[in-house]
Amino acid sequence: MKLIIGLGNPGPAYEKTRHNVGAMVADGLVSSYGEKFSVHKRSGALTATVRIGGEPVLVAKSRTYMNVTGRQIGPLATYYSVAPDDMIVLHDELDIDFGAVRLKRGGGEGGHNGLRSISQAVGTRDYLRVRLGIGRPPGRQDPADFVLKPFPGAAQADVDLLIAAGVDAAELLVTRGLESAQNTVHSW
Repeated sequence: MKLIIGLGNPGPAYEKTRHNVGAMVADGLVSSYGEKFSVHKRSGALTATVRIGGEPVLVAKSRTYMNVTGRQIGPLATYYSVAPDDMIVLHDELDIDFGAVRLKRGGGEGGHNGLRSISQAVGTRDYLRVRLGIGRPPGRQDPADFVLKPFPGAAQADVDLLIAAGVDAAELLVTRGLESAQNTVHSW
């Protein structure tokens, strides 16, 4: 079974922030299949099962804060015996232009505490990633403040496009694998 994880912080205060774009993509993916999240009793994470290309895929969001995402995602991956090769993490990325989507396997966390927490929980950094570009903060704004601010209202149409592209990218990873999906997604 594949496990898709949308990174974000819980609660309405963070719901529409840049740091929650991974969770927004997870929401979009689950709703596009007419499913809803429910609490997984063993891990505490929110989960939903969808069928992508005929394959059952577990989509999850931690109900903890981003920095300790692994507390729920690690036990979830263990419960379902999901190998890191079958994990896809959806996350915001400062180093990619706003609206762009990039795919990769493994690598560093680049200061992203949600990725660091997952890597620690599963014992490796070698999992698939859908990197959702939010761009760099303007001027000298602190990146930590920038990611916790909502997208500007004028950018909502572009945010919707980013979410749709993230959903498509995750589906391509499941159905076609990394190299083929990269060839398609990186040409967008």
